[in-house]
Amino acid sequence: MINCEWKDVDHACSYYYDTCDGRIVGQVYNLAHTKIWGAKLMNEESLGIYISFDTAKKALERHFDIQNRTLIENV
Repeated sequence: MINCEWKDVDHACSYYYDTCDGRIVGQVYNLAHTKIWGAKLMNEESLGIYISFDTAKKALERHFDIQNRTLIENV
């Protein structure tokens, strides 16, 4: 299970990282100094283009919420 938090880098980029090992798992970034935001996984899979910073962050959080609920762990 991944437990993540946000790290704001600057006004145009924030990283979503795993608090257990510090691994960056996602990124929200501004597109060319506009009011448009992108969200992507660190494996370069895009989660889409969004109208605001908050909706881009929510998309990334939702992706990992779904992953955490569907992950099958070996016990």
